[in-house]
Amino acid sequence: MASSTARQLPPLPVALIAEGRASIVLRWVLSRALTFAILVYAHESDVAGDVRYYATSLHELFHGLGLHDTLQEYPSPVLLLLVPQFALGFGNQVAFVVLFALSMLLVDAVFTGLLWRGDGRRRGDATNLWLWFVPAIGPLAYFRFDLVPAALAGGAVLVAIRRPALAGALTAIGASLKLWPAVMLPTFLIRRGDRRAVLTGFIATAGGLLALSLLIVGYGRTISPLHWQSARGLQIEAVPATPLMVARIFDHSTWTVALSRYKAFEIFGAGVHAAAQVSSGLTVLGGLVLIALWWRGARHPDPSAETLGWLFLATALIVTVTNKTLSPQYLLWLGGPTAALAVRAPGKPELRRFARLLLIAALATQLEYPIGYNAIVKAQAVMPLWMTVLAVRNGLLVYLTWVAVSRVWRQTSPASAHPAS
Repeated sequence: MASSTARQLPPLPVALIAEGRASIVLRWVLSRALTFAILVYAHESDVAGDVRYYATSLHELFHGLGLHDTLQEYPSPVLLLLVPQFALGFGNQVAFVVLFALSMLLVDAVFTGLLWRGDGRRRGDATNLWLWFVPAIGPLAYFRFDLVPAALAGGAVLVAIRRPALAGALTAIGASLKLWPAVMLPTFLIRRGDRRAVLTGFIATAGGLLALSLLIVGYGRTISPLHWQSARGLQIEAVPATPLMVARIFDHSTWTVALSRYKAFEIFGAGVHAAAQVSSGLTVLGGLVLIALWWRGARHPDPSAETLGWLFLATALIVTVTNKTLSPQYLLWLGGPTAALAVRAPGKPELRRFARLLLIAALATQLEYPIGYNAIVKAQAVMPLWMTVLAVRNGLLVYLTWVAVSRVWRQTSPASAHPAS
């Protein structure tokens, strides 16, 4: 009788799913149209500068430069992301820029779909955050390939509990494109029962990519991004550079800003070396904090998916705020995992507050770059306004770091493992 009744029920869930899919597609299209409208009407064409640089480098690659000297600052698997668009555009720079943006738009669409499914095929916290996050950070999202490791990081958080081997594999792929995701591996190792699967996925994927890189480009080119990053100076947007950049408002002669040989605007002058040393000290301190958090997580009887998400964010934030380099696209590293965490911790007030502040930080990043960037670099009359925006953004990142670390600390306390609590 029960089965007969079940067969007679109207297909209401299917209708609701269809309506939800149409609704999310419409909202995604409108929000992304807004993002590209910002590109046109806010004159943010400067954000495509890096993509044009990719095109120039690839043109030189196919005209005799060689793999060893092409895009040395990036891991060699990045070429797998760039060469297809370059070939499809027949080497034309304009075509490459368009195809690159479209490929990032596709990554964004896939990630949005995964969040929507995680939200139960409705516009929940995760989908809402991501829909707003991309317009907040602006067109930059589609003119840097950081969107790919950000989506991979978010995907790793989403699958960490049910498919730990896949989480390890996604982390390895992210690390092959940008080095920072490698630091996230210990986060997925805190769950005792998942360690073998995570390590298997990570080592198999990373080993395969490493072997391919060594075979094609050799040892020197494979490790060149490590040398490149370690040799860089103090970037003007880095948190440790903020006091000197604020002081530069009042004294343009003591501190100068210039494009370094590492293709980044860095600050030069009194106290810069000391600030770089402070950054190194903060990096060591941040590493000790992470070791403590990982240790507490590993000793916890059953860390939840929410705890993994917060630990992932704490790691990404500590790496971001202590580093001597901080580019605008690094905010993407935070958006993807935060949206994924919202799937695992829906409706949590502390996460909603965190997400709102992250959106403000993303918007401040867009205001600082590219809108106010020229004024900051050239110390124009309106520099104080944009430096205030940059300082507020960096202050927000420091505060968000504290919030994430505090959440992990509480959720890995012995009391949190007690059934009564």
